[in-house]
Amino acid sequence: MRIFQPERALIAREIREERQRELDSTLSQISKGRASCLPAPAPSLSLEAQFQMSLGKMREEVQRAKDVQTAHILRWLQS
Repeated sequence: MRIFQPERALIAREIREERQRELDSTLSQISKGRASCLPAPAPSLSLEAQFQMSLGKMREEVQRAKDVQTAHILRWLQS
């Protein structure tokens, strides 16, 4: 039986390599399938555009806070 040990080791290695290739192929197919289900990535904005959007949101929040305060003051004056 010792005569066949190198052949067995070679066969075992080839089987492992074949299984690894099959696993790689399967995982690749799964990842491609999942990637196809994902939504398209949003276009990236420049830093300047992000800053402008952030300023716009801040202005809206400040204006809303002013409107709320103004409404409270008007109610207080009317009472």
